[in-house]
Amino acid sequence: MKDAKVQVMGIDAGGTMTDTFFVKENGSFVVGKAQSNPEDESLAIYNSSQDALSHWKSDVSKVYPELVTCVYSGTAMLNRVVQRRGMEVGLICNKGFEQMHSMGRALQSYLGYALEERLHINTHKYDDPLIPLKRIRGVTERTDVKGQVVIPVRQEEVKVAVKELLEAGAKAIVICLLQSHKNAESERIVRDIALKEIEKLGKNIPVFASVDYYPQRKESHRMNTTILEAYAAEPSRQTLSKVSNRFKEHGAKFDLRVMATHGGTISWKAKELARTIVSGPIGGVIGSKLLGETLGYDNIACSDIG
Repeated sequence: MKDAKVQVMGIDAGGTMTDTFFVKENGSFVVGKAQSNPEDESLAIYNSSQDALSHWKSDVSKVYPELVTCVYSGTAMLNRVVQRRGMEVGLICNKGFEQMHSMGRALQSYLGYALEERLHINTHKYDDPLIPLKRIRGVTERTDVKGQVVIPVRQEEVKVAVKELLEAGAKAIVICLLQSHKNAESERIVRDIALKEIEKLGKNIPVFASVDYYPQRKESHRMNTTILEAYAAEPSRQTLSKVSNRFKEHGAKFDLRVMATHGGTISWKAKELARTIVSGPIGGVIGSKLLGETLGYDNIACSDIG
């Protein structure tokens, strides 16, 4: 009887260990484990895969080509934010709003506190902002709440801002202007000027305009999410690119998918990769839900002890 093909691969890349799961079309599966490698996550996944497939007396060169899909979940992006080890990002915003990002949101200063600690402001604590004030520049522009441009963007100020951010060490630039979700014109002007100035100055760094990624209401939410895209998601994209390339080196034909915050999956090439920032924890919750339903439990609690 012909042996069943291996169709699905799952990856759980944690801070300490990297686990891989291979499932055949008949439902049988194996699990592999290897030491995580922050410097080269693709190598840890390869080693974990070899460990798993050794139980079937097989290897990646035989199995990768027949896989239909592979789903990745991990904590690297989240750890990058928690440990403040992301990309050095610069921010261009409206003049007068340079401190909006560093002010943060009230909720983040007491999230998880007991009631008595929430009531007293002297117990509240803010984490350091992802972008320090020295890498934030404001430019003159104003669009009103209806999307009408009241003050056109001062283009010379944008050129100066880009030059100063590059001199301050920015490896990426985020652009977020007030009400840009209502009218993207000004923000796109700033984006285009920034790209030209970066090229003129002989640099090659990415530019993230909020209207290109998350054109939604609520200014701080849109700004913070776009910052996350540059600060944490862009380095993770480079990591996932290496993972995908190693798969292809061994004959894989599938498109690597990443667990997203909403519980589904997206391609690692997706523009809005910050949607996968908690892919590791979400993967555990989805798996626990399925296991609970299979066992017939209505209420379950799950935890991840790393």
